[in-house]
Amino acid sequence: MAVNVGLDIGANGVRAVALDIGKQPPVIRRIGQVDIERGAVVAGEIVDAAAVTDAVSRLWKEAKLPKRRIVLGLANQRVIVRQVDVPRMSEVELAEALPFQVQEYIPIPVEETFLDFVPIEEFTTPEGEPMLSILVVAAQRDMVETLLSAVGAAGVTPVAIDLQAFGLIRALFYGDFDLETTTAVVDIGSGVSQVVLVRAGEPRFIRLLQMGGEDFTSALVDGLDLTWAEAEDLKRQVGVTPVGGDSSALSASLPVEEEHASPLEARAVTILDRQAEKFIDEVRGSVNFYLGQADEPTLSRIIVSGNGARLPHLANRLGDVLGARIEPARVIEGLNTGKLSEGEVAAMQPIIPVPVGLALWEG
Repeated sequence: MAVNVGLDIGANGVRAVALDIGKQPPVIRRIGQVDIERGAVVAGEIVDAAAVTDAVSRLWKEAKLPKRRIVLGLANQRVIVRQVDVPRMSEVELAEALPFQVQEYIPIPVEETFLDFVPIEEFTTPEGEPMLSILVVAAQRDMVETLLSAVGAAGVTPVAIDLQAFGLIRALFYGDFDLETTTAVVDIGSGVSQVVLVRAGEPRFIRLLQMGGEDFTSALVDGLDLTWAEAEDLKRQVGVTPVGGDSSALSASLPVEEEHASPLEARAVTILDRQAEKFIDEVRGSVNFYLGQADEPTLSRIIVSGNGARLPHLANRLGDVLGARIEPARVIEGLNTGKLSEGEVAAMQPIIPVPVGLALWEG
C-alpha cells in the first residue's frame, strides 16, 4: 500500500488522514482529530512546542496512524507566496536559478527561507520572449525548523512539507474542475484563513489572512465579558444575521440552529456582524485584486471550508457580498471511505479538506 498521512496542525486541534493513494479512487484508511491547548498555536505558528508534540503523540496513539510518508501542512504569515514571471526554462534549471530570479520579490533574504515554486502558465511577451508564470513559495527557515522539531519529538518524521493551500486544491478539485471559470476557495481556520483563486484546477492567487474563527469568539469575550467557553457556545448558537436565507446545500453541510432574540443574543449578533464585515472585506479585497489583475469579470462560485465556516450564516453573507454561488467543501465524494461510518464522514467533512489534500501529495 502507498499510504500517505496528511497532517494539519491548527490553533484548536490537530487533524490527520491516512490515505491509500495507490488505489483508484484513493481509500481513507485512518482519520483522527485531537484538541490542542489553546495558545499553543497562534496564527498558524507554534508558540508552545511541547503542547504540539503532546497533541501529535496523542493523535497518533488514538488514531493508530502509520509513522511513514507524513506530509505536513504550512499556513501562516511567515510563508510568502508571490506570482513571478521568469524566462522560460526547464524545471531543473529553474530550481537552480530560483534564488536569483525571485530575491527582489521576497522581503527577506532567500538564504533564510525554504524556496519552492509551482508553474502556472507559459506565455510570450510582445517582444517575442518566452516566459513562465510561477507561484513562488518562501517559508522562513526558523519557523519550519521549529515545526519539524515539535513534530519530530512525537516520533513523526515528515517526508514533505506542503502549503496547505495546495492541499486544499488537490482535495477539492480532485479530477473535477472547469477549465473556463474561476473559483474562490475560502478556508476559514481558527487563527488563519486562506483565500485561493483557482482556474483550470491550478492555483492562480493565494492570500493568507491573519483572521479566523477565534476572532469572532474573542470579540464576544471582550464585548460581553464572557468566558472563552461561553463565547464559543453563544457564537455557534446565534451566528451572524442571515442574508437571503440559507441555501439547501449549506444547510445540509453547515447546520444552523434556531434563532433567538434575548438581549444578550441580540448584542452577540451585532458584535458578530461587525467581525463578519471585517472578515468579508478582507476576502473581497483579495478576490477583487486577483480579478482585476487577471482581467476576469466575476467568480463562478466560492467553496468554503474550515471550522470557521460552521458559524451560522457567515458563508451565505460572504456569497451575497461577493455575488457568487456558495458551496460547502466536499472531498469525500471522490474517495473511497473504507470502513468509516456515514456519521464519521459527515462530522469531519468541513475540516478534512486540508489533511486529505496533503495526503494526496505525490513526490
